[in-house]
Amino acid sequence: MRNLTSFIDRPQYSQHFSSAQPFYDSPAPEYSFIGNALVSLAPLSRRLSSTSTVPIFCRYTAEAIGSCRVDIKIASVTPPPKSRNGSNVSTRASSPIGTNIQPGSKVNFFLSVDQVKGLGSNDFSSIHLQIRLASITGPSTKSQDVYPSPTVDLTSAGSSELKFKRTFQLIATPKILAYLREGYAPIEFFASLQATYLERMERWDEMREQRNILPKLNGSAPTNSNPNLPAMRRSENDFVVEQVHDVVSWLTICELGSDGKYNPVPVLSQSPLDPGSFSLRQGLQRRLRLTLSSNSGKQLPWVAVTKIRIGNIRLLDGKGRAHESESKELVEIKLEKQQNVEFKPDGSGTLSIDTPWDSSMHDSSLLNRVTASGQRILLQISWSVDIDTCLDPVVFSMDMALTPPLTRSAKDLWRLDTSEKYVRGEEALGPWRPRGISVVEDYERLVATEKRSADVQAIKVILASSPPQPYSGGRPQEDILRDTLALWQKKFGHRGQIVLSQEPDEEDAIPAPALEPPVPLKLVAQTKLVPRSDMSTKAGYLLLLTDAGENTWQKLWFVLRRPHLYIYSQSNELEEVGVISLTGVKVETSVDMVALLGKPHLFTLFTSSNSHVFSAPNEKELHAWISKLDPTRIPNP
Repeated sequence: MRNLTSFIDRPQYSQHFSSAQPFYDSPAPEYSFIGNALVSLAPLSRRLSSTSTVPIFCRYTAEAIGSCRVDIKIASVTPPPKSRNGSNVSTRASSPIGTNIQPGSKVNFFLSVDQVKGLGSNDFSSIHLQIRLASITGPSTKSQDVYPSPTVDLTSAGSSELKFKRTFQLIATPKILAYLREGYAPIEFFASLQATYLERMERWDEMREQRNILPKLNGSAPTNSNPNLPAMRRSENDFVVEQVHDVVSWLTICELGSDGKYNPVPVLSQSPLDPGSFSLRQGLQRRLRLTLSSNSGKQLPWVAVTKIRIGNIRLLDGKGRAHESESKELVEIKLEKQQNVEFKPDGSGTLSIDTPWDSSMHDSSLLNRVTASGQRILLQISWSVDIDTCLDPVVFSMDMALTPPLTRSAKDLWRLDTSEKYVRGEEALGPWRPRGISVVEDYERLVATEKRSADVQAIKVILASSPPQPYSGGRPQEDILRDTLALWQKKFGHRGQIVLSQEPDEEDAIPAPALEPPVPLKLVAQTKLVPRSDMSTKAGYLLLLTDAGENTWQKLWFVLRRPHLYIYSQSNELEEVGVISLTGVKVETSVDMVALLGKPHLFTLFTSSNSHVFSAPNEKELHAWISKLDPTRIPNP
């Protein structure tokens, strides 16, 4: 959806996106996946037929909601031709428990599922099951064949009428045999859900989330009264969260005038997409004025510009070809201490600095001569900004003649929290909220329980095929029993465990040296130069609320060039005063807002980092701006 809103005004791109809203007009499927009955394939790899009663585990509550009987009977196993001719005889001792299938053998077996219990008409109106071929042969099989059972109407028949019978034939390749020895085949159950079942699942989500919170609220609130106790686990929200901020940079070159003041030099531009070039005069003292602006305000807490470097001088001829020069080194400019940092009431922030610049330090002949008509001199300018939330200063870089917005983003992060990101249409979900970290705990418990149950059934089949033999060894049976028990109790693999709970373990609450408070995490910044769009879809004057406390409005010229909304002081579009990113944009209108602010034709633009209130000149312009800013918006009733 974010891509759709960025390219909706360009048919050559928008044709590849779907305009369907993610939370609208998406009816539920007739049948929903309700659970698995997991069967171990280990007996099949040993040529053993098996009959077992398997629980059906709900995928939402991780609890058993029913059971079924699964019968696997081997019809025939045809060995490969080499084995039948005796040319490939194994010298290894055969396994005492079953006989393994040889690679290349043709296996025919019969699989049936019946005696389904626990699935009633109170929760489901009709049910059926299905088995995927890839569930038996493993990921080495590219086939997506699915074998469903007939549907059973629970309003007129019981779940025991649900039956599945099918004969399978496969060639046992080495990859398939490896999967049969250690893999599991899920039998998938689907049902047409009743309203009572959906309501119970919704209540389960709420109760499951409260289960992690309410026990801690009994009695007094837990406090860390002992200063020697270890620090609490860091909150999930304190971990890495991707942030994207739009930063607009303006670069001005000032020359010393006859009045003794530094005045901005004119900028010559040949087209709307041409950022222009500074028209300099020779032999004059110059100053650079760098101004940064962001709609993120204090969410992007910049402190100061720490470094400015200029270099990489090139000649751009009339045909657009760049010619390199010998002066490629970026020379650092001495900065002045005076810098202006301001966070405005409208939620924006600015950072500006003035610093002297002597072009003779670059030792380039291109800067010491008159530039021919149709040619330009390009210089690369790079500056670093110290930001409180970033580990290192953020480095911006561009050619001196360019002034488009810059985008910084925090990446290379090992975990991402997207819980606060707005998804278009989520307001239609009402008070419902998705599950938290407990859904990971439930899934881990479900997978472990399913596999443990399947392994128990498989071990029963394998042990039943090989009756116990009298012991005839020389060691005492007590020693063998003791060694066997020690082997059962031995733990293999890594002993650590990933703890998903945010509460400290009781066994960890032991006296320990006092720990320092956790240091706030710092982000790693990256910058990206965003070119100006060449397509304007809407332009006009609007009133912008710049100070809600004083009810101050400013008349500005706005131009919509996706994915940004450009702000100019006048309609000639010469002086750009701001840029608003339309990523994740949401537009709203409210009668209460009109009554509160006393301005007609109001609409509010919500972005990922700020909100902006506009007043259109009339009702027609109001609807025109809303439809252009948010074309997929559903009008308020």
